[in-house]
Amino acid sequence: MIPVQADIEQGECIRRDPAPYEPITYHVPLDADLQQYTAEMCDLYEVPLELAYAVMQVESGYTVSATSSTGDYGLMQINSINAGWLKDELGVTDLLDAGQNIKAGCYMLGSYLALYDGDINRTMMAYNLGKSGAEKAWNAGTRSTAYTDKVWSAMVGLLEEERDVS
Repeated sequence: MIPVQADIEQGECIRRDPAPYEPITYHVPLDADLQQYTAEMCDLYEVPLELAYAVMQVESGYTVSATSSTGDYGLMQINSINAGWLKDELGVTDLLDAGQNIKAGCYMLGSYLALYDGDINRTMMAYNLGKSGAEKAWNAGTRSTAYTDKVWSAMVGLLEEERDVS
């Protein structure tokens, strides 16, 4: 016979975390103030720092003044089509201002990460193609693109370089 009720003795469980890890410093071509600001925006909008840096690397090669023929601006290549709502929601008025560009890019990444339950491929597809373009591609069975592959590769490169796991 299987007992209907089991006697379980409750013990004390105390969690003792080890000393905090040393913060990771990535060797990216941004000055210390922009690196600190990027980390703050990533914390605020719940974006992995490696993802933000990978986007900067792929989009602009960390070039603050980068512009494209398709109306993309700054480090994170924010498209001008987003200027109106970014101004309304975040007060962003200059997409070529490094701080405003980083804030806008991290906000967008964080929004997509929340929308897609942390799915980085879907997030990157929406960042690159726009939400409706990404949804259309996803519904057609496209789970990644050349762009998402580049961003993944850049993220892995950052992690391998800093943690020496290669």
